[in-house]
Amino acid sequence: MPSQRRVKVFALLAVLAVLSFIYLSSAAASTRSSPFYTNTASALNTKHQEALDLENHQIIHEKEKAAEKEKEAANIRDPDLAAVPGQKVGKDQKPFAVDVEEAAEKAQKVADTVKEGAKDAVHGVVDAGDKSVAGRKMIKGEKGLKDDGVAKVGNTGAQPAQAADADESEEEHKVEVELNSILKKSPIVIFSKSYCPYSKKAKAILLEQYNIVPAPYVEELDLHPLGPQLQAALLKSTGRRTVPNVLINGKSIGGGDDIAGLHQDDKLIQQIKELGGKRIMEVSKAEPKAAVRFRS
Repeated sequence: MPSQRRVKVFALLAVLAVLSFIYLSSAAASTRSSPFYTNTASALNTKHQEALDLENHQIIHEKEKAAEKEKEAANIRDPDLAAVPGQKVGKDQKPFAVDVEEAAEKAQKVADTVKEGAKDAVHGVVDAGDKSVAGRKMIKGEKGLKDDGVAKVGNTGAQPAQAADADESEEEHKVEVELNSILKKSPIVIFSKSYCPYSKKAKAILLEQYNIVPAPYVEELDLHPLGPQLQAALLKSTGRRTVPNVLINGKSIGGGDDIAGLHQDDKLIQQIKELGGKRIMEVSKAEPKAAVRFRS
């Protein structure tokens, strides 16, 4: 039979074990409910979500680049493709079938132009001696109208300006008006997305490493109510869908990698001056910021 002293020791150890268990359980519960624990967990979840969004965006960007490369590759003629039996088509030559299609398209355009000219002549829209500008008929009251130097949809140089179709939807007109309004805000417009790392690169170079007057205007398409429609309109007018899309007087000079390349080759200032013209009052490299030292 165990002695009384040994029984007391065992009882004391049991009490200590129970108290330790209660203390550890309450400490764990209070730790999970503490502000430090909840804030840390929330921050980790936010960073994880941002990493997922960035990874998804990079995947989409790479897919778009791959699609553009495939499109360019598709435009290269296969030297083994014969336009005529026994005859090969070189790189600078087009298959006979393609030439026929292009000739048909040109003939259709000429017929449409003649038809429009006859229609305008009947209704008195075109004045004698007036000439069309970039394929657009001059309307009475527009004679002598000159380009005011402000970029607009249609005078960006990417595609010929076209008269608005009678059945143009209200939304398309709204997007065109909004795009023209954005392009008037500055000679240099950066179409960006707030979470895009390539956009951040272009903005950092143009806004922090150069003094440009007037300053470039940034339009975050992911925050704009017409963002997707504006991006589609930029694809039509500049041939570029991805962001960033940097425009100088309505002409695209590329994205983040293109801006970084021009900056690295010391050609960015010259490009801005050539395309910006008189609308650019000043452009120069900014003084490097002094490094801030922190005590260890």
